[in-house]
Amino acid sequence: MSGQQLEGRILKRANPKTIQDKFLVGYQGWFTCNGDGEPIDPNHHGWLHWFDKPITDGGRPNTDLWPDVSEYSPSELFRAPDLQNADGEPIFLFSSRHSKTVRRHFQWMALHGVDGAFLQRFAGQCDVEAGSTAIRKIRDEVGDRVREAAEAEGRVFAIMYDVSGVDPDKIQRVLEQDWMHLMREKCVLDSPNYLREKGKPVIALWGFGFNHRNHSPQVVRSIVKFFRSSTPGGAYLMAGVPGHWRSSTSDSDPDPEFLRVWTEEFDALSPWTVGRYGNEEEAERWGNEKVKQDFDFLKRRGDEGGKRVDYIPVVLPGGSGYNLSRGQWGLNGIKRNGGRFLWKQIHAARHAGVRIIYGAMWDEYDEGTAFMPVVSSSKQLPVHPQFNFLALDADGESLPSDWYMRIAGFAAESLRGERMLHESFPAKELQDYWATRPRYEETTSPKEETEQWNEAQRAYHDWAVQEEGAVVDEAPPPYVLEDETQSPQASTSQNARLVPPEATDRALNRPSVSSVPPSSSPISTRPEYPPGLGMRTEQSYQQSSSSYPIARPSSRVSSLVPASAAVACLVDDLTRQTSSHLPSDVKPGLPQFHASGSSSISSSVTQMPSVRVSPSVTPISSMTPTPTSASPVSSWMQRPVQQHAPYNLQSQPRAPPRPSLIPQGEPFGVGGPGYDGPGANVHPHAPASFPRVEQYHPPTTPNSGAPHGSFMATNRPAHPYPVPSPLVQDYRQRETMPIQPHPGSPYAPQPYSPGTQRSPSPILPRPPVQSQSSNHLNQLASMLAGNGRGRGLGGHGERGRGSNTAGRGRGGMRRAGRGH
Repeated sequence: MSGQQLEGRILKRANPKTIQDKFLVGYQGWFTCNGDGEPIDPNHHGWLHWFDKPITDGGRPNTDLWPDVSEYSPSELFRAPDLQNADGEPIFLFSSRHSKTVRRHFQWMALHGVDGAFLQRFAGQCDVEAGSTAIRKIRDEVGDRVREAAEAEGRVFAIMYDVSGVDPDKIQRVLEQDWMHLMREKCVLDSPNYLREKGKPVIALWGFGFNHRNHSPQVVRSIVKFFRSSTPGGAYLMAGVPGHWRSSTSDSDPDPEFLRVWTEEFDALSPWTVGRYGNEEEAERWGNEKVKQDFDFLKRRGDEGGKRVDYIPVVLPGGSGYNLSRGQWGLNGIKRNGGRFLWKQIHAARHAGVRIIYGAMWDEYDEGTAFMPVVSSSKQLPVHPQFNFLALDADGESLPSDWYMRIAGFAAESLRGERMLHESFPAKELQDYWATRPRYEETTSPKEETEQWNEAQRAYHDWAVQEEGAVVDEAPPPYVLEDETQSPQASTSQNARLVPPEATDRALNRPSVSSVPPSSSPISTRPEYPPGLGMRTEQSYQQSSSSYPIARPSSRVSSLVPASAAVACLVDDLTRQTSSHLPSDVKPGLPQFHASGSSSISSSVTQMPSVRVSPSVTPISSMTPTPTSASPVSSWMQRPVQQHAPYNLQSQPRAPPRPSLIPQGEPFGVGGPGYDGPGANVHPHAPASFPRVEQYHPPTTPNSGAPHGSFMATNRPAHPYPVPSPLVQDYRQRETMPIQPHPGSPYAPQPYSPGTQRSPSPILPRPPVQSQSSNHLNQLASMLAGNGRGRGLGGHGERGRGSNTAGRGRGGMRRAGRGH
């Protein structure tokens, strides 16, 4: 595994542009070994933080928790002095100065989804005037390795200053000098992976405001002003504060002015919790009394017009500092309990509503708070008569060495909204962690995308054949004028189907329709759309009577309406209609429909185009555009409708027209069950969600004995058609001018506001309806079962350990805080 790429894929990267929704960890980077580089002094033994000095020279180890180094390469490991395992084999340790080692630590963050780290920068090790040049050089070296690793592994990083161990009267000078050194000489802010919030670099200041530190609020304000003014573009400042910062009690400085400093000067607060609770019950109580109330306090201030301040609680896996404190702290003093102690803190933080969590610490083996790998079994520990060490089975749990990095990954996924986080401990999911991880960037090569698409198409075609359902193909692009040529053989629903996408006219780049013999292999049954939709105002095209077009508002899902459902609706409609006569120019006995498109279609509103069908072969000439309304219509029911020319019939019985909910010449909107709003796709398998073909109802002839005049809807039809979409209705009211009905009509609408009068659109004849003819119904069912054409537009949406000569930084399980 190298870099961000694992098995040819890119691990999911963290976003360096915001601190929100992140799980960040502290990274000490303070372990050195004899032989890993130039020591801080020619006479120094080279061991920092693993030992105070070699055991053979009277020294002692500083760690209880023992790291698992099984994944390190031989070049990264250094033999520990005077330590062996139970089999007498030597023990090895890693160095934080090694570039491959630091990159490995950040790769573990990437593999587990941890977003990044705050690199600890100890102010006491940066005071050049006090003789800390050598140790600062090592800290700069580690900083360079962290930057390289973060950029290589797609993690974020930021600087966290720890002010422990510096006199209050010198702290401002030390911070100002070192920050300018990092910006000008180390160019730390030039890294694209340096963490920012709203364009401002994130800088953390840890350790102000603790009891007995003697920092004044005025000095803190002055330091804040320096960072904001000296950093190009300003700075997002985070304060590492005492756990009782809000009440100014216990570990907090009693000066109440600090509360105003925290809420007025800083952008984020992170109360220190290591050593504040020692078991799950105490952690839960801390979450309810501190985390929740602290978060609500800051949120309430922001809602009332105060400064918005983020809240970043600290969580820790456990703690043990027996060797470090020379027996003053207990061995395994804060039991990990198999991860339940850590999980209780994470759940309390998420339950409170926080969006950022700080894990203490990624590599803190000294105090036993490390997330990084720990040996699983006590059999793997060093054996020494004077010193005791800890493995993950200290609490009776048999766990893999990366167990706590897995828990951190779950917390990070919760913050990013990738998983739900429940109070119960997810032991089984953690055991199966690598079954669904690591997470990769959602990018694939064009070749992989093609293979995935072809595989999906094959699978769906196979399913469609088994289910005898419709096949989904790639929808054609909208606003394409298509030919409507059709061969004479396409006379029945059994042998008429669309040519698959391969059989297209490449010269014109237009698909064509022809009659081809049926095939046993699955083919597309996607209906095409009437030519001129969105291109011409109205155009009528005619097709074989055996091919019935189904118009749909979505071009993404292509399917025919099930014949049984469509027949049921149309039969119900036909039983309510009366018989009429054929016009003189139409052959008696054949139904005739016409198709016309809307003159203007809005891409933001899904709309059903008008559809009519004619059995003749010759296209009917383009019609006059629908006139535009001069003023809006107040309601759908007030809308006048298009008049129809009277029929001159002789052989059909006369009957009055049937009222309808849909005004003449208006398309159906998408509505009713299965409708998800404008632009939503119509799902062909959802009940009552299929699209409808517009129904037209003619007036009667003057000599029929029935009331004469234009027709308009006055009541709801009995059949369960969807109610027109209000958005479509509003669109049509703005775009189309109502036509005045025939004077004296019993269905006359409300008065229409006068405007510029324009001539109505030409009237097309209505097909005859034989409501009681079983032959006609059978023929209609045959038409629905065939392939048709239609076009629609689819919608697309305490620390406190002091410093030794090497500059030991924060500790923290002492009640007093992170003292020096």
